Amino acid sequence: MRGQNGKRRVLTDGEGCLALAYLIVALFGAGMAFVTVTQMSGGSILERSMSLYERWVVLTGGIGGVGALYLAGDKMGQEGLVGHLRALPALVWVSFVGALISGTLALPLYGTMFGPFTLGVTLAGAPILAVLWFANLMAAHVLIAAWRVERSALFHREKLDRSVRVGRTA
Repeated sequence: MRGQNGKRRVLTDGEGCLALAYLIVALFGAGMAFVTVTQMSGGSILERSMSLYERWVVLTGGIGGVGALYLAGDKMGQEGLVGHLRALPALVWVSFVGALISGTLALPLYGTMFGPFTLGVTLAGAPILAVLWFANLMAAHVLIAAWRVERSALFHREKLDRSVRVGRTA
């Protein structure tokens, strides 16, 4: 990335955390879509190359996850115990909306209806996958919280001092 003066712009720690949060949600969302495509093809996808449509469905999984995380707004990344408790329903919300976006992009109307249903069936059929998915979203919550601390430290010097005291970089 280049700045206005042509020099390379370096991300701050908080911006790096935010970018990493979006990246892990995109990759895991695409992975969840790949699992869904694999289940729908009866496992034959591992024996042949993916069709263009199946690749599109996997891509929409990543797009849906990122879109839902963006639309979550301030539901994710709040500090403290209250912030973590508020994030729990937001994890379900991000999952539902991400599946809704992904399903709509993959197959308009029909996919809008069955995207969230398919995600629910996939997560119910593989509980370890559900644990990994929600752990991934919780990690994104923590990363977004680090970005919010850094951003608010620009206006509140005591937050920056407090975050440095506890060993976090802001």
